[in-house]
Amino acid sequence: MKVKTDVEKAVEVDAYILKASGLVKEKRGYNALLNLLQSGILMNDRLGMPDTMELCKVLIHLKFDYEFIPNGVKLKDNSKVNYYNKVMYPPKPEVNTERIYQNKHDRRLSVGKEESGTRHWGNQIMASKKDSEYGMDTFFATKS
Repeated sequence: MKVKTDVEKAVEVDAYILKASGLVKEKRGYNALLNLLQSGILMNDRLGMPDTMELCKVLIHLKFDYEFIPNGVKLKDNSKVNYYNKVMYPPKPEVNTERIYQNKHDRRLSVGKEESGTRHWGNQIMASKKDSEYGMDTFFATKS
C-alpha cells in the first residue's frame, strides 16, 4: 500500500469536504468554501457576515478545524491532514485478544454449558420436574 503525501491527503480532504457539505456547485456558498479550502482564508467581504457564520456551521458539522481572524475565517495549521487522519481514516482501535474474567458468571461459555461440579439453570429445571413426576416431592415432605 502506497503511503500518501500531505498534498495528496489535502486534495482528498478538499473533495470530501465539498461533497459532504451538501452545497450546490453553482451557488456562492460552494464557491466560498472552495476558496477557503484552496487559499486557507475567507474574508467576510466575500459572503457577508451572516453567510460566513452559516458556512462556519457547515464546517462545525463536518468537524473541520478553523479559526476566526479579524474580518474573516482561516483554516488552522495542518487542519486538512488532521481531518484526514482523525475523521476520514481514524486509527483502528486495538483489540485485546486476551479474555479477562471478572467473576464466576463471566466464565460460562454459553447457555446450556456447565462448569465442572455445578448444575446450570436448565439442568435444575429438569431435575425438579423429574423429582415431582416420581413423587420425590412427597418423600421429602414432613410427617403430619
